[in-house]
Amino acid sequence: MVNKKWIPLAAGIGILVLIVAVIYGCTNMYNNTQSEERYVRGVDLSAYQGEIDWQTLAEQNIDFAYIKATEGHDYVDSQFKTNWEKSQDTDIKVGAYHFLNYDTTGKSQAENFIANVPVSKDNLPPVLDLELYGQYEENALPKEQVKVILDEFLKTIEEHYGVKPIIYTSQRVFNMYIGTDYKDYKVWIVDLDNSWPEKLPNGTEFTFWQYTQRGILDGYNGNETFIDMDLYKGTYDEFLKEFF
Repeated sequence: MVNKKWIPLAAGIGILVLIVAVIYGCTNMYNNTQSEERYVRGVDLSAYQGEIDWQTLAEQNIDFAYIKATEGHDYVDSQFKTNWEKSQDTDIKVGAYHFLNYDTTGKSQAENFIANVPVSKDNLPPVLDLELYGQYEENALPKEQVKVILDEFLKTIEEHYGVKPIIYTSQRVFNMYIGTDYKDYKVWIVDLDNSWPEKLPNGTEFTFWQYTQRGILDGYNGNETFIDMDLYKGTYDEFLKEFF
């Protein structure tokens, strides 16, 4: 006969084992599936992750990576040049992103990005990171004001690189500033609560999905323990066909 005082403990242990099993199973699904139908997995990173061992990163079934290049009209990520150069020696498909600032013009910000990111058909399209930050989290600018900055940046980048930038944003900011506009731009959606966001708020489909900001991998040594993890909506063959 089971001693009743051990029942709560046994139940707790059982739940813990179940959680571990689920996490282990999901990790194996992402890391070990090698068929053409496997998930196309990526990361986005910056100087917060410190020095990157790109070969180690590649060995963990990372298919693509977006590296922070610039922010505003004059900031350049301190690790961008090193990350960009070292990443080219791996099989990881790489792109660069710019964090949009609301205090300077879109054109000046695009020029900052252009001055630091080479034009290359061997890399993924540029990405515009559209978020709320600092004072704008509580006092967001009106859509009309942001649209001027956004349009200038997108137009200048497209003219220089010959490809439309991808827009990275959250569901909330999408509703505020994208809405039914920019339907000819690919979207990289941040959705940490949805198991697979089938549709964007305007009914179109996303291209990339950031599913967690608390991934942990080997191969970096920065102050930030975690790394952002992303998936492409499609197979690896479709990924290559779309971008290369």
